[in-house]
Parts: sequence; C-alpha cells; structure tokens
Amino acid sequence: MRYKLTVSYDGTNYHGFQSQTNGNSIEAELNKALTKLINKPIKVVGSGRTDKGVHAKGQVVHFDSPLNIPAYNYLSAINSFLPNDIKAVEIEKVDKDFHARHSALKKTYQYVIGTQYNLFNRNHEAFIKYPLDIDLMNQAIKKFIGTHDFKGFSGYVKDKPTIKVIYEANLEVKEDKIYLTFTGNGFLKYMVRRMVGTIIEIGLKRISLDVIDEIFLTKNSSLCGKTASPEGLYLIKVYY
Repeated sequence: MRYKLTVSYDGTNYHGFQSQTNGNSIEAELNKALTKLINKPIKVVGSGRTDKGVHAKGQVVHFDSPLNIPAYNYLSAINSFLPNDIKAVEIEKVDKDFHARHSALKKTYQYVIGTQYNLFNRNHEAFIKYPLDIDLMNQAIKKFIGTHDFKGFSGYVKDKPTIKVIYEANLEVKEDKIYLTFTGNGFLKYMVRRMVGTIIEIGLKRISLDVIDEIFLTKNSSLCGKTASPEGLYLIKVYY
C-alpha cells in the first residue's frame, strides 16, 4: 500500500531534506523511523528538497508499506520514532500511481523577516536591521506574478525547465514581522531566497525596482540581491 505523509520540521539542525553523507537530513530521519516501525527498509520520496536550515509546515512524502493499520495509529507510531524537531501531521492511503513530487500541482513558500531582533527567533526568521520601504517591496513582489523564465533567480540548473508560473505573491506586515508568500507550480534551487533577497535590497533602496525585469530579460543572476538566509524560509503547503 502507498501512503501520503505530511510532515512539519524545524530545519535548524539538519543539512536539508535530502539524504547525504556529510550531515543528518530530514529524509534520513524519516527513513530511519519508518524502517524501525515497519521492520523492513523504507525509503520515502519527497515532494522536493529544502536546503540546510529551511523549515517546513507541510512537506509531503510518499512511501510503500505492507502494514495496513488505521491512519491515526500509524501517525502516532511514526512520531514515536521521530526526533522532537520533526513531526508527522497527516497520513492517508493513496493510489499506487500517486507520486509526492510528480503529482504535485503547486507549492506555497513563505519567508519571514523580523524587523526587531529577537534572540529566540534567530533560527526561524531573518532579521533586517535597516528601515525597509514596504511600498517598494509590495511593488517588487507583484512583478513575480505570472509566467517567467526564473533562470536568473536560481542556483545551478542543468536539464531543468526554468520557466515557472507564480500564481500568487503577497507581502503582509504584522507587528514587527514581514511575511512574503509565494505560490507557484514549481521552484528552482535558491529561487525563493534570491527573489526575497532582491526584494529586500529594493526595500533598502540599494537597487532599482526595474532590476527584476532586467533579470528576467538577461537571466543574469549577478544582478540579484544577496540570497536571503535560509532560516526565514518555510515550505507551507504542497497541493495535489
């Protein structure tokens, strides 16, 4: 049977989602927990990768299991084998052709900026010291809506389509926090963090609002603002 599992995690202590040899990962912890529970080797397939230090509220994976037990019991059992910074929040049986990555229709990411330094939030938001022009940032984020070639806003890409659709892009200010939210049909490596970094530089009036159009046109990533730090980024939801 195939299961769709939704997990939340604090990425502070991990080298990203994907299993690797040089550090612990979210994927490795999930594989370890499920292997102990099911008593046979299990490997999850994720909806996508998150980088070192990036968090998730709604990451989705799928896995195959011979165990046919009620979802609630399955969920509590999985959590008993996971560390306290990873939590399984929802599980359901799905058809065999469901694929956590290939079946995904769109994803929502959110970036959190703190405008007042908080020691206890330092791993969960990016602190920006200087006054930001919120109106300019609002204008900047709206420029990302639509179908564009995001090669200039990504890291190294090889044999991957760089044309993506951003359905929604919003900025919201709540007290001392700024929330930048993007929903799109797919995201390239570092894409959200480079978009956010560019928006921040525009808000600081260090670069022009027009630079976004120029990056789309030239695909020149050197024109982007500094890539935003990972601790402010959250994978909010994957849609199917």
